[in-house]
Amino acid sequence: MSVVWQMPLKNQPVLVQAGLAVHGQKRRVEEYLLPELWAVHLYRYEAEIELDGHRMTIGPGCAGVTPPNTRIVYRYKGESRHIFAHFRLATGGDLVAMQAVQDAGEVFAELAEGLEQAAGWLPAQPRRASVRLWDVLWQLAGAPMAEREPRKRLHPALGRAVREIELRMAEKLSIPDIAKRAEVSHNHLTRLFRAQFGVTVEGYIRQRRVERAQHLLAHSTLAIKTIAAEVGLPDLHFFNKTVRAASGLSPREYRERAGA
Repeated sequence: MSVVWQMPLKNQPVLVQAGLAVHGQKRRVEEYLLPELWAVHLYRYEAEIELDGHRMTIGPGCAGVTPPNTRIVYRYKGESRHIFAHFRLATGGDLVAMQAVQDAGEVFAELAEGLEQAAGWLPAQPRRASVRLWDVLWQLAGAPMAEREPRKRLHPALGRAVREIELRMAEKLSIPDIAKRAEVSHNHLTRLFRAQFGVTVEGYIRQRRVERAQHLLAHSTLAIKTIAAEVGLPDLHFFNKTVRAASGLSPREYRERAGA
């Protein structure tokens, strides 16, 4: 049986605990309940897992995600090791479908390395650790990874265009100029962006400007007019309108909400 959670993944998680857990040595059945925390597990063993009464099997290379207040019962076959992370997610915002259990396939090692890094950074660099966890969760989001096509490297022209946008975001960006620097036509560049990101070049630029603005609003004390200029939207009226359209909040309200 496939179980899918609706996860507020567009909110950055706050990592609370992470590491390597060893189970099944003394007790073959264990039960857990995390009233306030989400959890992600990367498994290297075979066992049966029950999530609020839904029974599933897990095996090496599987990943599991559970929301707060989920009754989790493990039935181990012997010593069982998995990498875990427990974290908080703010409610609200757009929801993303997340498989409760999925086969991570070829990217399992990459995901495991990401959680291990997050665990190592947590004591001294908690924010960095949370961001690393966020990346792992986004990799897990959506359809089961085993059913996806192997991940492709970015088209060289797309890579050049994305780099151009990220490094010149504060400037007035011209799509023809970006296409020229990427060494493709405007139309071909648009096709590449639609295929990779599902949006036009203009849509991608707008999305990245909003994301960077939200990051600076939440994690810096820069003046709002300075942030607007840094993300290439120096017209404060248009900047306020753009942030509100994306988040439902004015820049000031977004900053206050993030601070709270």
